[in-house]
Amino acid sequence: MKHANEEDKSIPSQQQSLKNIQIHGDGNTFNSIQAQVFKQITQNKFVQITVDAIEKRDFIDTSPYKGLRSFELSDKDRFFGREQFLAEHLVSELEQTDDPRQTNLILLLGASGSGKSSVIRAGLVPWLEQKWGTQLVNLTLTPDQNPFESFYGSLLAARFKQSEAQMAKTGRGSTLSRLVTRLKQPEAFWFIFIDQFEELFTVSDPAKRDQFIQSLVELCNEYAADPRLKIIAAMRSDFLDRLTAEPANRLVSLTEKHRPVITDMKPDELRSAIEQPAAHHGVVFETGLVETIIKDVDKQPGCLPLLQYTLHQLWQSEALNNHNRTLKIKSYRFLGGVRGTLQKQVSQIYDALSEPEQKAAQKIFLKLVGIGGDRATDADWKPVRKREVRSRFTDPLEQAVRDQLINANLLVSDGPSDGTESEATVEIAHEILLTSWNQLEQWIIENREAIALRNRINEDVAHWKMTKLDDELWSGTKLAQAIDLQKDETFHQVLGGFSSDATEFLAASVGLRDKQEQAEKARQQKELERERKARKVAQRITAGATIGGVLMAGLALFSGLKTRDAEIQEIERSIALSNANLANGQHLDADVESVRAATILTKSWWQFTMPFNLRASILNQLYQTSFVGHERNRLTGHQTGSIEIAFSPDGSQLLTHGEDRIARLWDRNGELLAVLEGHQGAVNQV
Repeated sequence: MKHANEEDKSIPSQQQSLKNIQIHGDGNTFNSIQAQVFKQITQNKFVQITVDAIEKRDFIDTSPYKGLRSFELSDKDRFFGREQFLAEHLVSELEQTDDPRQTNLILLLGASGSGKSSVIRAGLVPWLEQKWGTQLVNLTLTPDQNPFESFYGSLLAARFKQSEAQMAKTGRGSTLSRLVTRLKQPEAFWFIFIDQFEELFTVSDPAKRDQFIQSLVELCNEYAADPRLKIIAAMRSDFLDRLTAEPANRLVSLTEKHRPVITDMKPDELRSAIEQPAAHHGVVFETGLVETIIKDVDKQPGCLPLLQYTLHQLWQSEALNNHNRTLKIKSYRFLGGVRGTLQKQVSQIYDALSEPEQKAAQKIFLKLVGIGGDRATDADWKPVRKREVRSRFTDPLEQAVRDQLINANLLVSDGPSDGTESEATVEIAHEILLTSWNQLEQWIIENREAIALRNRINEDVAHWKMTKLDDELWSGTKLAQAIDLQKDETFHQVLGGFSSDATEFLAASVGLRDKQEQAEKARQQKELERERKARKVAQRITAGATIGGVLMAGLALFSGLKTRDAEIQEIERSIALSNANLANGQHLDADVESVRAATILTKSWWQFTMPFNLRASILNQLYQTSFVGHERNRLTGHQTGSIEIAFSPDGSQLLTHGEDRIARLWDRNGELLAVLEGHQGAVNQV
């Protein structure tokens, strides 16, 4: 049988790759430094070899493809296809020393599934290890709920002592720079990689996120000129708009010229990523299969995880099961191709579950989904993976199904499957599942508002449990939505309802709401009682008078009521004027009118019989005008708007003068002391 690999171009040699570096990308060429770096990165990876030589190699039955998992440092020998991007956009950035816009922070952008994590973990880090050896300190983290805790974990992974790493937990704006100052040795090269940077906006506590960003900015500013400290943050490009608000917008200027975008692989890069791993394991592709795969993948954004998953399944069905050294087109098509394999395989796994297990699987997946937006518009609703601790899965059936999904590589966990580690977490293997498995995508669409509300309450519960402050509780529309959701049977069946902590949080929120409503009702009742008593007084005066007295009292009451009505009109007029002055920016006059309305009320004999809503209007107006300040004194009397002021040396007196030919002397309290008249013209100077 003839294979595509029989042509040397299918397994490019190191020499062939170096020949091609002059014709790549947008027509640019490597400079000499980049060419040297490219050669260094690719050495020992590309070996010119024939199909016969490949088939004579020892057969390694382990799949060289990663499925839905990211490449790690240990996968460096099977990571192919990104050598050019690595040399041209990442290494060259790290090696840049003569750029006046130099920064030690690089923001790596790319679509979900473009290989951001893999190119750093399996590409750049091995290159840094090769260059710096034991001097390299590799700190890799994902933000999670508390990015400072994640940084603490990366320090422990880099073998710092707990006592040394403990400072990371302080979580202040100066934390990162203080850590570097304290722990970094002069000869060490620190590389900090913040993977899934978008988690800061979808998973992290907002207060911790802002503190971490401030700390990151301070670190970058303080160590901008240090060539032995470099930071790369990898973020989904559709989250770039999250950097517009304070304090995240400070990262924009820092990375303005340092935001490489990892794009789709070119055909020759795809060929390398497809063929080379198999060749190193002694396996080749049937003629035409590689070209078919490239055609299926080309210009399909975010397809790299699907490609790796398909190749892994193809390996499992061919090379592993039959010890077959040739991967065939027939098997590839049976699997469903790059765009159908994942959908088909996951559906088969799901369909094999019993009905109770399927319901448990639905709950599990939706517990591991977050919504990266706050408003109900398609542009803002972005499904993202959400990491959860194992202890969240308390139902025995859910635990069993969860472990099945982990074994099927649809979920990944950082701890043993028996759940003995309380801090162990679990998450969906890759975000590509959120949109490539139709069943899960439909679940998310149907429940996205409930998912967003549930995740939001879980975040706020974490705050409240630490403080127990009433200010942290929910109220208004948000609380009403949560209560309605709590009563929704579908929410309990599909999403598993609220956690016990969230239920306690909602109960406390309802209790506070009821307490506030009762206090307001009591206040209103008290006001009504005062009005009722005032009316009784008037009634007693009328009932106890003689006929003449009744007449006189009636006349007095009639007159008094007319006075009361006039006062009400006067108060309403002052409130209206105050509002008009506020709207026109005449804040001082607005303040005066609001005080005037209050004065009329307090001096009125009928104040306790005034309508309740009128007194409320006065209080509201005083509240509004209080924000624009109060005058201390007003100096009046001049007939012209052109006025000047002169102060005595000790500041105890002042003199006002102007075009009306009059000068007036005042004390510091605004009391007029003297009027100086008789000038023949405007007073221009004192």
